[in-house]
Amino acid sequence: MFIDLIVLLVLMFAFARHEADWESTAARSGIYFWYLNPKAVLVFLPQFALCRLLMHLHWGSGQILVLLLFFLPLAPLLHRFFYLPWRKAFLIAGCFLAYMSFIALGIYRESANEDAGKVDGVEELLREREGSETEGESSS
Repeated sequence: MFIDLIVLLVLMFAFARHEADWESTAARSGIYFWYLNPKAVLVFLPQFALCRLLMHLHWGSGQILVLLLFFLPLAPLLHRFFYLPWRKAFLIAGCFLAYMSFIALGIYRESANEDAGKVDGVEELLREREGSETEGESSS
């Protein structure tokens, strides 16, 4: 989640360094660290946390809906809270959506591999049962 926030702040710095409202970080401890913008943490961190949680729960085609639900308001939030022009807000939101698509693809692959492992375990159990049944039939 913090990496998502850092990527968003890097995109904001790269595309809108002069237009964006950059507050100096007053809090030097706790959740803000030295490099995070406190306003960005308060606005975007809950959104990113919920997005990651829902992507882990609803993987597959549900991830597309999760990405759309959580990143459609990204450009308006950037415009409203960081005073970015609409054009740059949509540019940053689009780049960030591309980044999160790669993250969603990684989560999908990880979940698919876990499910494939579960299927292999079931197949092994069935093979063991078939083997024990054929042994029981051959001994009688």
